[in-house]
Amino acid sequence: MSENNLIIYEGAMCCPTGVCGPEPDKELIEFNETLKRISNEFSDLKITRASLLFDVKMFLENKEIFQLVKENGKEILPITVVNGKIIAKKKYLKFNELKEELSKYINILL
Repeated sequence: MSENNLIIYEGAMCCPTGVCGPEPDKELIEFNETLKRISNEFSDLKITRASLLFDVKMFLENKEIFQLVKENGKEILPITVVNGKIIAKKKYLKFNELKEELSKYINILL
């Protein structure tokens, strides 16, 4: 069976998660918690966060993502991809939204 992948392509942040500094973004704190919960519910899911600052190679390797950013600028970010399928642009999905989308695209739902 192939591995299930969740990739979040994000804008440039001060650190890989964006939860740093004296006043971290509350949306990013909530999204970090969402990813923790998702990883507990979908045990076979590989989660990757690709920052425009730290992981530019991932943007360059994915032609669809590269083209979207090239045409729309960083305002299109974040882009959420499950098993190669874009499921969201311009926003971080809440836990229930992400769980619902994952159940459509991954091979095994636990």
